[in-house]
Amino acid sequence: MAISQNRRQSLHATIQKPIEEILKFFKPGEKVFVVGCDNCAAKCRSGGIPETEEMANRLRKRGVNVIGWCVPQPPGVSLCKLSNTKKVLQQEYGEQLKEADSLLVLACGQGFHTVMDATDGAMVHPGCDTIFGGETVSDDFITEYCSLCGECIVEYTGGLCPVTLCAKSLLNGPCGGAKDGKCEVDRSRDCGWQLIYDRLKALGRLDEMKAYVPPKRNSKWSRPRTLTLGVGEATFKSLAGEHTVVNHD
Repeated sequence: MAISQNRRQSLHATIQKPIEEILKFFKPGEKVFVVGCDNCAAKCRSGGIPETEEMANRLRKRGVNVIGWCVPQPPGVSLCKLSNTKKVLQQEYGEQLKEADSLLVLACGQGFHTVMDATDGAMVHPGCDTIFGGETVSDDFITEYCSLCGECIVEYTGGLCPVTLCAKSLLNGPCGGAKDGKCEVDRSRDCGWQLIYDRLKALGRLDEMKAYVPPKRNSKWSRPRTLTLGVGEATFKSLAGEHTVVNHD
């Protein structure tokens, strides 16, 4: 079922790790508490209430000592919201967490780290793989629009990201292998730069194709990265230094 434009939402797309991989995380007799997310993971059906309960049951069937599970509420709140996650885990599930040897988190990498912080560094296992930043196109289809590269150039490409849409992440036009609007790497998919060209033509902005986009400054975006929010400004910090943006006059 398609979703109307005003109901589409961005998210971190996740998929559950194979159960065989997850089982390898636990030591014999390890007491495990499973935590899901009612936002992105719920939309991806990888860590909502049904999936978290099902994971707990699947682990129990395979001999894992699961002592409980939860998906922090209220509905729709992301696990990444530290204040809420910490409050729910400590106040509603504190006794179970004291008994647990570890937690299995069904969420994106951000949610995973939030649970670790919310439990003061408890042993946490990842139950999902975070695959991309995307958009819910329909109830059962999620597509990738952003690669989270940290240096957005879509102003010059009609709002379509070549890093994501081009199989080779080319920044200045298509490769020589594109044919009939299809990608050289996979003939079943549209050439990302053909999509960009069509979009710019429809917007009357084909002149943007003449602009040269320099190579990505990967050193500037070296990981790990932090973002500090101030009053009217934000400071982005990586191993390469700091970059502050003022968002007011």
